[in-house]
Order: sequence, then structure tokens, then C-alpha cells
Amino acid sequence: MNSPTPTVEFALLGPVRARCDGAPVDLGQPRTREVLAVLLAAAGRTVSLPLLVDAVWDEADRPSRPEHSVRTHVWRLRRALARHTAEPLLVTVGEGTSGGYALRVPARAVDIRSFERAEARAEEVRARGGTAAQARAVLAAALELWAGEPLAGLHGPHARTLRARLQRVRQSLLEARLCLDAELDDRPHLAAEAGALVVEFPARERLRAVQMLALYREGRQAEALGVHEDARRRLGTAPGPELAALHRRILCSDPALRPPRPDAPPPGGAFPSPAPGFTGRDGQLRALTDMVTRRDAPAVVVSAVNGMAGVGKTTLAVQAAHGLGDDAFPDGRLYADLRGADAEPPHPQHVLGELLRELGVADEDVPADAGERVALYRTLLADRRMLLLLDNAASCEQIAPLIPGAAGCAVLVTSRAWLTGLAGAHHLRLDVMPPEEALRLLRRTVGDRAVDAEPEAARALVAACGCLPLALRIVASRLAAEPGRSPAGMVRRLADERRRLDELRTGDAAVDAAFQLSYATLTPEQARAFRLLAVPDVPDLALPGAAALLGAATDEAEELLESLVELNLLESHRLGRYRFHDLVRAFARARAAREDSPGTATRALARLLDFCLATARNADAVAHAAEPDERTLIDAAPASPGLAFATAREATAWMREETALQRALIAHACADDGLPLTQAADLVDRLNTVLSGITHLTAVSEQARQVAEVAARRGDRPSEALARYVRGNALWHANAFPEAEAELHRSLELCDRDAGLRLCASAHLTLCAHARVRGRFADAVAHGEASVRFFRTLGAATAEGTALGELAFNYARQGRLSEARSAAGRGAELLAGRESVSTAIGLYYLARVLRLCGDHDEALRRAGAALPLFRTLNVSSFEAASGNLIAELHAEQGDFALAARTAEEFLPLARKVSAMLEAGLLRTLGRGLVHLGQPARAGACLRAALELFAGLGAEQDAAQLRGLLDEHAAASTGR
Repeated sequence: MNSPTPTVEFALLGPVRARCDGAPVDLGQPRTREVLAVLLAAAGRTVSLPLLVDAVWDEADRPSRPEHSVRTHVWRLRRALARHTAEPLLVTVGEGTSGGYALRVPARAVDIRSFERAEARAEEVRARGGTAAQARAVLAAALELWAGEPLAGLHGPHARTLRARLQRVRQSLLEARLCLDAELDDRPHLAAEAGALVVEFPARERLRAVQMLALYREGRQAEALGVHEDARRRLGTAPGPELAALHRRILCSDPALRPPRPDAPPPGGAFPSPAPGFTGRDGQLRALTDMVTRRDAPAVVVSAVNGMAGVGKTTLAVQAAHGLGDDAFPDGRLYADLRGADAEPPHPQHVLGELLRELGVADEDVPADAGERVALYRTLLADRRMLLLLDNAASCEQIAPLIPGAAGCAVLVTSRAWLTGLAGAHHLRLDVMPPEEALRLLRRTVGDRAVDAEPEAARALVAACGCLPLALRIVASRLAAEPGRSPAGMVRRLADERRRLDELRTGDAAVDAAFQLSYATLTPEQARAFRLLAVPDVPDLALPGAAALLGAATDEAEELLESLVELNLLESHRLGRYRFHDLVRAFARARAAREDSPGTATRALARLLDFCLATARNADAVAHAAEPDERTLIDAAPASPGLAFATAREATAWMREETALQRALIAHACADDGLPLTQAADLVDRLNTVLSGITHLTAVSEQARQVAEVAARRGDRPSEALARYVRGNALWHANAFPEAEAELHRSLELCDRDAGLRLCASAHLTLCAHARVRGRFADAVAHGEASVRFFRTLGAATAEGTALGELAFNYARQGRLSEARSAAGRGAELLAGRESVSTAIGLYYLARVLRLCGDHDEALRRAGAALPLFRTLNVSSFEAASGNLIAELHAEQGDFALAARTAEEFLPLARKVSAMLEAGLLRTLGRGLVHLGQPARAGACLRAALELFAGLGAEQDAAQLRGLLDEHAAASTGR
């Protein structure tokens, strides 16, 4: 057996390299690589000896016998390649000085071949109807080949020429990829990437156009216009037509410049007749038809459609059956309603009797024995091609005797339950309609005029019906039957969940009646779980939380929940998470109101709140590498052990995923005095300490306000003190400084100096940071020292480390550098350890102090070490703060290009988490752009930073910006 031919690959995009089957080939000295590069660039063509000489050496450094040297290098190459390949790759063509050499390798084996062809191939993709994303993938793959300066270390004439050409190709590929990025609008840092390339290639108008568009889409119109002005200054003439046109469109706020909108989702005894006005379900209808008409199946084709009550299973199955036509099943169709939702569904023996009569068997000839009925039924169908629709099946056991025994027939089954026990069956789960498809169904019933008159109300009506076809048909029929009723009026009537199911009735159709049939089949344990799971106001619930709510072991809860999923009364859109359809939830709550004793819901919520608080405490402790009690500010000890976490990443991920649940439980506790408010206050604090972001902080501060007000009404001072501290802390991080300061001082007034010492220490720490931002460093030091003293008294090492880091910065701002270094170092020691938020904070604080002490290199190292930790743990505020610090350090070291690039990178994140950080990054970016020769855009950045600082009341920063702007204006005038 022959061995496979080795694969040889050559790379010129970086140092010249060769690999054979992944192993490196030793190419020897640089001149040998020069010869190889010339031959590879020739793409298999013969290169004469004189041309090789001219390509490898300049006249000044040419050896006395250059032809002999070339032959020597060719021999070395041959020998190096021969060690790895049996076939000669490097061949001699002709003889003497008129001859030459050729390297015969496939084009795919040389990286520059695909690199140089990439842009043309991307254009071909678009020409053939490919998407922008597909074309971009071609360019991205080519750019990934770039491993640094091409032909690195080679200096011959050919190497210089080829290097320059490849750099132009890369520039063109980058431009083309950025243009596609702008078209797709799916890269959050596009403005930063384009800005970095503008610095590298300032004369390229195409790059500036992408940068302008990206900045404009980020809401940075002044900067976008500044790019155009900087281009005019740089070029010394008016920019080209493309840039000029874009400038005009930005000035006019052209709507076409907005990001592309994502594509809307596509509109997703007798045999029954198809429903009049059947609408939508195109994909499901096609899938069901394909399943039923399969002829490659070895036996009867069985297709099972399952879904919740009212979703349209029977309607779809009947439509599919009629759509198949007589050719598919020339011997006809059979139908049986198995009444699976009845308390006592019909026995299969009874159904077989009815089907035998449909097949022409006289009453007296129908066998009494069940087995004989099955045998006769299958005998009659053996030579026929028939379609059997078994509607509303209860179970696999009910269906099994009704399945024909030979190929040729097909069976369509509908059921509210998952019939997973049907061997070999194809399953189709029918969900509610997509919103656009549901709107079409409404339009078809009530008419275009009613929908077009109130389009928003019509959409709201579809949403209120949960896109459930039965509910949609009911409201549509009511609207059609009562011309004076409008969609908006119907929406108002459906707004109250307690009345919604009563409104969804007409004639003999009712949504709650359809749900009641499913509910009546539940065991007492299933029914209790069904009712209790609907109590929390959350979109979905994870299994551990559901178990706590039910007061059950996890395994027991999972069995109950999965049984409800199988009955399509509950949905599991993701492994381990469960949710209700809105109308099913309303039905479950209505049943709970009728059947459960007073206090049942409160007790269930209390179990869930206790579990969530315990888990949040565990998450907080792991995220900050602290003992759980070390970060507890109120006596609200939960009874549940909660979930445990191995890493800070796991802990923050749980907090993020369960934020909606925690917020809902806090709201429940504020509304229900049967729930412990101290636990709600503690949970608000955990939400504040583990996660970040402007939107998150706003929600936390609002919930903390609600808890504080409820606590004040109930006379609960500890809960009020904690809630006001949390609100003050959240407002401070959201840059609402005056409100924050007032809340923090109110919290200190409410604190019990013995039981609430940890809370006092925490409030002093935030007031320390607040005074520092306001430029009141003496006040900051006083608060910082109080915080450190209290935490040290408590033995709270992690909290003390954080307080020392903040205090150290304020020492440094007072010029007390020795004390600053000592405090920051001690703080970092206390916070060092595992991958945790606390460790990262310690590094960040130390970096700030080192910067003020003049040790920029060490400051960069520490900040650079903190950044990936913050990013991994999704601590967005500190991630942006680290980026801001790193950008400032680069600027102070004179690397303005890197400073600007770093500021650009972190600006989008800063906009989400902190106006103060956004202002700082804009300031650094503006300073960098001044030095990079982009004065117009620099001015826009500096003015935006000044506006933000002034709005935040940061007078020292605002004063510094005014000075920078004055210098900038003077320099621009001088120019």
C-alpha cells in the first residue's frame, strides 16, 4: 500500500517558512530563503539565473560569483525539501546562464496565492448572489494568514518589492472587510478598528468613510464630521466624492445611514373539512406533508403533532391531509377522535370497531375479541394506501392497536402530550404562531380596514392573545360580530389578567375550557405544581428555583415539571428552564385563586426568596473571594444552603441569568408583608455588588428605593438603612452624585453602630470615593480611614483590602506617596488569591496609585493583569475603568496612537456603564488625536468630554478640559 503524499506548505506572510505535514522544514540561512521567496512568488514559472541574481542582491552587495551562489542556495533548498518529499519540487529548466529554476507546488500550498486572490473571490461570492457575511468570511480567512511583516528578515530587491505589494493587498483587504462590516453592522468596535487603520493609512478615504459611518451610527455625529475635516486638512484639498457625499448625508441625518434592520422572521365518523381561511403555518405544513409522504420508510409512516391546547394541531393535520390529494392515498382517508382530554378516553377496542365500520364491515361482523379486531383491521388495510388521522390522542397505549401493519398507509396523530413511546414516529411540535403570521390571521378574519386603522392596537391584541390561534380566532370573531368594537378596546379589556380568560370566549369556544380539559387529567401533585409555578412574576424558572418554590427535592421537582412539559402545559425552551405561555399562566393563577388556601402562594414565594438569597450570598462570596458572612450587611440569614459555585465566573453567570427572578422576588416582598423584607433588602445588596452596567444600576437603585420606602412604613430601620446604602451606592456608580451622597448619609444616620458596623464601613467607603470624584481629598481620606478602621475591627480582610485601595489613591492625590504605596500594596495583598472580582479590584487600585507615584510601567502591568479578570467575570464598570486607566498611561508615556486605539476600544462599553468613564476616555482619545494630526475630530472628542464632566459636576476635570480646549484652539489658529 502506497504511503500518502506529504503535504508541503509555504508561508511568506511573516518570516519565510515551510512545513511538511505540519512539521517545520529547516530552510537555512536568509539568502536561501530569499531564493525560495523568488521561486514561490513566480507561481511555478521558470526564473532564469540572471533574474534570480537581480532579485536576491543589490548591485552594492552582490558577491563576486553570484551565479555560483544562487546554485549553492538552490542545492541547499533541494536538499532541505528532499528530506520531507519523495517527489522533486524544485526542478532545473534548461542549461547554463540561459537556464533557470522552477518550484512546482500547488497554488493552495503558498499563502500569498489565496491572500492576493481573496478580494476577487469575495466579489465573486457577491456576484453569485452570496451574502455580505459570506464575502466577509473569505476576506477574514485571508487576513488571518497575515503573521507579521511579509518576508521578515529578508532585504533583497525582490523581497522589498514583494513586501510592499503584499502590504498594499492587506490594506485593500482590510478596507474591503471594514466596508462589509459597515454593511452588516454587527461589529461593536468598528469605529475603533477603522480609527486605528486611519492612523496607519491616513490618506485612504475609503477607511475614513467607514470610520465616519461607524461613528455616526454610535451617535457620535460631531466626531464623524470631524473625520471629514481632518481628511481635508490632511489631503490639502477637498475630499473625494464618496467622502463628500457621506458628509452631506450625515449633516442631513439621512435615515438610510441607520444600521440595517434584521430580516423579519418568516410567517411561520366523517373526515373533517379544512378550516375556512386557513392562514400561515407554511413551514410546518410542508414538514408534515414531507413526513407523511415518505416512501423510503420500511413500514407505516407515523407522524405525531403535539402542542398546547388551542395551538391548532387538528387544523394543521386536517389541512395537510386535504392538501395531499387523492393520488397520494387513492384508497381514501380515515378519521378518529380519540378524545384524549376526556376523563375517560375511548378504549382502543371501541375505536377499532368504529374504524372497521368505516371500512365497510357490518355491525354483526365486527369481532368481539380485541385481538381479532386488530387482526381484521390490519388485514383490510394490508393492500390499501390510506391516510389515517388519529386526533387528540391520550397516550401511546391508546394508539398502538390502531396503527396499520403494512407499508402503504400513513398515520397522522395529534396530541397535547409528547408521544415519545411511538417507535419510529416522526414528531412535530406545533408552537404558537410568529407575530406577523398571527397578525395575518387576525387581518383575514376582521378585514384589512380594521387592522390598518389601528395597526399598533392590532399588534398589541396579537400579543395579548399570546399568538395562540384559538385565542386569535375568538377575538377576531368577536370583533367581526360587533362592528362597534375596536382592536384598541379589545386590548384594554384583555389588559387585566384576571379578566383575560373571561374575555376569550365566544359561542362554544373558550380558551380556559380548552385548558381545563388538559388540567383535569393531572394528578393532585401535578396540579399543585402547575398552580404554584405560575405564582412568581418571572419569564421562566430554573429547576433549582422551581424545586425551592415547590418545597421538593430537585429530582422530584424535575419529574413533575417534565411531566407537565410532556402534556404541553409547561414549556422547556432550554435544558433545566421552564416557562408558561401567558394564557396558560393566567389559567393556572385562576385555578390557584379558586383551589389554594390563603397563604399558600406566600409560603411558596418565601421558600423561593430564601433559596435565592442563599445562592446570591454564595455567589457574592465566591465572586469576591470572601467568606459569606464577610459581605453580609444585615441579619437575614436564609435557611436554605443555596447553590454552590466553584468559580467567580459561575457565580456571576448565575446572578446575571437569575436577575429577573431576584427582582421579581424583591417586588413580591415589597407588596406582601408575609415575606421577610430583610431578605429582600439583602438580595438588593447582592444585585448591586456582583453585577454592573447603567441599566442594571438604575433598576437596582429603583428597587432599593421601593424597599426603603416600604421599610420606613413598617418601621424596619435595618432594612431601610441597607436599602438606602444600596441605593446611594448604585446612584454613585451611575454618576448621580448629589442623590447618592444624600442617601449614603441617611443610611449612616439609620445605622446601629454595633449591629450595623459593617454597613457603616461600607457607606464610608462609597462616601470616600464620592469625595474623591468631587475633588475633596481631605474628606475622602477621613471617610477612607474610617472605613478601613471599621473593616479591620470586624476582621473583614477582603473589604479592608478594597477600602485600602481607595484610601491609597486619595493619599497619593494629597502627595502622601509613601503612605499611598504602602496602603495600596497592603490592599493588593489582602485581595490577592483566586480568580475573583476582589483580586482584580486590588490590582486596579494598585495600578492607579503606581501611576500617581510615577511608576508607569508597573502601573500598566498591574492594570493589564486586572483587565482580563474583569472581562472574564463580566464586571463591565471596572473593565471600562481599567481600559480608561491603560489608555491614560499610554498617553502619558507618549504612545498616542496606542492611547487613542485603546480609548476607542473601550468607549462603547463605557457608554453603557458610566458617563464619567466615557468622559475620561473621550478626553484621552482627544489628546491622542491631537498628536496624530486629526484636530477636527480631536476637538469634537474634547468638547463632548467637557460637556459630560460639566454635567456630572466634576469641576476639576471640566477645568482641565477647558484648558486643553484653549490650547487646542490656539494651536489650530496658529496652524
